[in-house]
Amino acid sequence: MHACSRPVIAVIVLLFALISSPAMAHEGREAGDYVLVFGWRVEPAYVGVYNGPEIRITHHDTGEAVEGAEATLQLEVRFGDQSRRLRLRPVFGEPGHYTADLIPTRPGDYTFVLTGTLGETNIEETFTSADGQFSTVEPQSDLLFPELPSADIESRLSALEAQIQSLLAELEALRGEG
Repeated sequence: MHACSRPVIAVIVLLFALISSPAMAHEGREAGDYVLVFGWRVEPAYVGVYNGPEIRITHHDTGEAVEGAEATLQLEVRFGDQSRRLRLRPVFGEPGHYTADLIPTRPGDYTFVLTGTLGETNIEETFTSADGQFSTVEPQSDLLFPELPSADIESRLSALEAQIQSLLAELEALRGEG
């Protein structure tokens, strides 16, 4: 293979991965002999809505999908000073496509750190929504319609508080009988 054709193949693979992806925005980059395309499964991402990161991995030179990466890669999500390891798993019927489950609980920028190995290549890549390559998590209020009246929420909270107080009183009465 000619040396000048490798960059052309890499660009074609990267474009194909970006175009074939169902999400609106993903970040693509090269890592050694591999091309990684990363983003949310569903973009834009919203607080409280089932989602998760997805990664497509192909060989840089051939464009072939990389299978078995879930066994050699680890994925960690970070938000502020909190972090959690996510279980990376292959997507059935889509070689080279991996995902993890996540329900974002706060709006803002999320950072994902992918580490491990692919073949002989050490992988240590950080992807963050702060750079604009994939969606920042948006508040769910951007989706809600019609808006929930605050009076309804307040009345529901008041009713729940009353029920809790009633249950606590019953519990105390039962303790006094025993």
